[in-house]
Amino acid sequence: MNFLSKEAPLQQSISAMKAVLSDVGCETVFQEQKNPLSHCYSVNLSSKEAPRHIYSNGKGVLSDASMASALGEYIERLQTNNFFIDFHLPNKKYYPDEAALDFHEEYLSDELMSVYNSEGNLSPEDLVDFNSDYEDKIVALPFIKQSTQERVPIPLNILSNLYVSNGLATGNTPLEARVQALSEIFERYAKIAIIKNGYALPKFPDAVVKSFPKVYEDVQALQKLGYKIEVLDASLGGEFPVTAISLINPENATLFVSFGAHPILEVALERTMTELMQGRSLENLDNFEVPTFDMSLVADSFNLESHFVDSNGKLGLPFLSAKKSFEYTPVSYAGNAIQDEYNYLTDILKKMDKEFYVREYDYLGFYSCQIIVPGVSEVYPIDDLIYNNKNNGKLIRDMVLNFTKYDPQEIMLNIESLEDSLNVEKYIGVIFEQNFTMAEFKAQILLRLGEYDEALELLEYGTNQLGHLVVELARLKEMELDFEDYEEALYDVFTKEQVDKALGILEGEEFLIDTTLHQDYKNMLTLYDKLERQKCKMK
Repeated sequence: MNFLSKEAPLQQSISAMKAVLSDVGCETVFQEQKNPLSHCYSVNLSSKEAPRHIYSNGKGVLSDASMASALGEYIERLQTNNFFIDFHLPNKKYYPDEAALDFHEEYLSDELMSVYNSEGNLSPEDLVDFNSDYEDKIVALPFIKQSTQERVPIPLNILSNLYVSNGLATGNTPLEARVQALSEIFERYAKIAIIKNGYALPKFPDAVVKSFPKVYEDVQALQKLGYKIEVLDASLGGEFPVTAISLINPENATLFVSFGAHPILEVALERTMTELMQGRSLENLDNFEVPTFDMSLVADSFNLESHFVDSNGKLGLPFLSAKKSFEYTPVSYAGNAIQDEYNYLTDILKKMDKEFYVREYDYLGFYSCQIIVPGVSEVYPIDDLIYNNKNNGKLIRDMVLNFTKYDPQEIMLNIESLEDSLNVEKYIGVIFEQNFTMAEFKAQILLRLGEYDEALELLEYGTNQLGHLVVELARLKEMELDFEDYEEALYDVFTKEQVDKALGILEGEEFLIDTTLHQDYKNMLTLYDKLERQKCKMK
């Protein structure tokens, strides 16, 4: 069975993608299959190597379609290294065609420099990547500038800080993947503009919605359950092939909006509906946000990030205004082939006077691509390159992993300004058997320095139970109480093992933190090695 805008039957695609994963040696499992509405299916595909870190989600109007979607996303993120973008990859290259550029070399064209460094504040150090061991080079990947077909290096740091997975796609053919990638870029661009500005969107006429029976039937089913559902034109006045569906839950006064995009309206609406229900059952449509008139809260970068991560963030009440920001605009696409779809999407970029860059992958035997449109497809603000750069964690990575080998005073100088609540494993790009916060790491270093009062203050206001026990034992000692009088009680409350460990920490014989790496992280590096062997096939 061929779906609209798909270049191969579903079962053929599924078989081909499963074969790709098998050839690489990836063990995966489908789980969390959901079918809350007649035409909404979703499924999770996770790795056996590191299921909490390597996984994908799929959605579709059929069960097989959701499986194909999950497999496609999995291969896309595997083949493009997106699964590893947040992790340290010791002694490993990203790709055979990467360039490790010195700071004095040209690492950005003048055109791209005007986008990413318009204020002149960006330094070469800001573009050192997060993943590798380089500290004095800029790792860049070659992309093809589409207007001239020239190879242009784009720093890995920019890709991971600003674009993450936006513009990644896999397809049965290059055009199919590119249509998917550009559709996703326009969807997120319109979505952010709508949320940030509180645009009120016009509804699709009932006759239009009824002409797509799958979508109409699922809308009716939700409305019968008491939800207020509207199918909306999110094209911003006909600029983009984007649709939206809003869901109001009167039971708890919450609002959720899903978005979808594709030149073919039926495909866009089906994607919007399946996005609304992805990973959800009819019983958990009550955990959305209450809308607000505080548009500064809605436009906050952390709120917009929430909308990217799981589509669930604050929305503005202006979105619900009866006074619409745009007139309803009928779909303008009239093509009938995948090439027409691609031309339609690239014509939008030409009207916007925007250049786009493409990097292609097929070394696993299935086509993937990454498309970036500078000034359009960024998920995070360009200023993050200066003020919230991921590579900051790289600067203290070795200090954390080998803290006993460093002068504690030197470590303290490097970490004292960092937020106490920082998740250390995420900050430095590893997975620990027992993760810890920056406050706990600071406390450990302060204990090594003999600064007990400062260390105990950090532990007292933290959430680490062992840390709390260390504080209580320090108090016992400070109050000159006899340990033997409380020994049995402490063992009953905290266990002998924990009490002995806390005493060891106070004596400097044990450590509060544990930097042992989790097996999941080791498994991920093993999987990365398998990919490296496949990457030799890259042209």
